[in-house]
Amino acid sequence: MVRQADAVVTSGGVSMGQLDLVKPFLAQRGTLHFGRVRTKPGKPVTFATVDGVPVFAMPGFPVSALVSFEIYVRPALLKMAGHTRWQRPRRQVTLEHAIEHETGRTEFQRAVVTRHADGWHTARTTGFQGSGRLLSMVGANALLVLPADRARFPGGSSVEAWLTGPVRESDLNETG
Repeated sequence: MVRQADAVVTSGGVSMGQLDLVKPFLAQRGTLHFGRVRTKPGKPVTFATVDGVPVFAMPGFPVSALVSFEIYVRPALLKMAGHTRWQRPRRQVTLEHAIEHETGRTEFQRAVVTRHADGWHTARTTGFQGSGRLLSMVGANALLVLPADRARFPGGSSVEAWLTGPVRESDLNETG
């Protein structure tokens, strides 16, 4: 059945639990290229090939699956389809508030990016960033990239944002 597909995308069954059987299945049937990544959310993301067909196995938590899809699957599928522009647009943004995260993994936090009249971009997170909290996706138009080696980002810090939707325009009448 896999041979009939250009690619396969699954969700769930790739963590470390007794009933997480996707990763062992893929290892038995094909070649497991990686089975864990150093990103949050999405640590158990798995990539394998079975009969030459790429298989992307996403985590089961909804936000983890959606963010992992944006980071790994969407670009791969676009590149496989021959697109030359497969990465999301990226911007340096100024944080509207402080952010802290655990070091050791690059974290992708859901955020709202706003463009101001002078071309300056600011960002604020969508609140609690738990991997099972779908509300963190509501209204988000970007993923903030928080490097693994830095825990604190004060308000006013500059970070990279991957734009996943239209950037909002500031409602403020800004003059120099």
